[in-house]
Amino acid sequence: MKILYSGHQLKITDDIHAYILKRANKFEARFGEMQELNVILKVEKHQIDAELILIANRASFYAESHAHEVFTALDKVMGKMNTQLRRHKDRVKDRRHQAPQREVVELLNPSEAETDSEINVRETPAIVPVADKFASKPLTVSEAAVELQTSGESLLLFLNADTKQVNLLYQTDENEYGWVEPLFV
Repeated sequence: MKILYSGHQLKITDDIHAYILKRANKFEARFGEMQELNVILKVEKHQIDAELILIANRASFYAESHAHEVFTALDKVMGKMNTQLRRHKDRVKDRRHQAPQREVVELLNPSEAETDSEINVRETPAIVPVADKFASKPLTVSEAAVELQTSGESLLLFLNADTKQVNLLYQTDENEYGWVEPLFV
């Protein structure tokens, strides 16, 4: 973890540095790996303002406090930061233990849960192997429409001569033709 110090009208002594390192290690032990901790100490009107900005992987935290002594201000701001970290960790833990959405829906709508279980119990449909295999030459859409009309079928799967992709041509109940061309994004 990278710790940055900033003292405005205040010199960061070795005692202050050691105290911050000790408390920062406790944060890291409680919360896990952190990227950066910014410590800002200011002196304004005989009062010490302490600010902490903690940046972790998926969250950032901010706390500030005011006191007449440096270590008191640091204690207050570190306590606030510790509270924020604990609350965040509890929230994340609570989210992991919530019931998945499917279970909640089953609890709220038992009739739907029964129909879902009935659907899952049914056997998968049998796949009938095709006896006829053919290699067709590439066709344009208009040639495929003529081929579909002469075959008397309602579907025609063909290789489009223009795009070199497999296309589907189908005939609707109103004797109109629909054309499906895949789009690969």
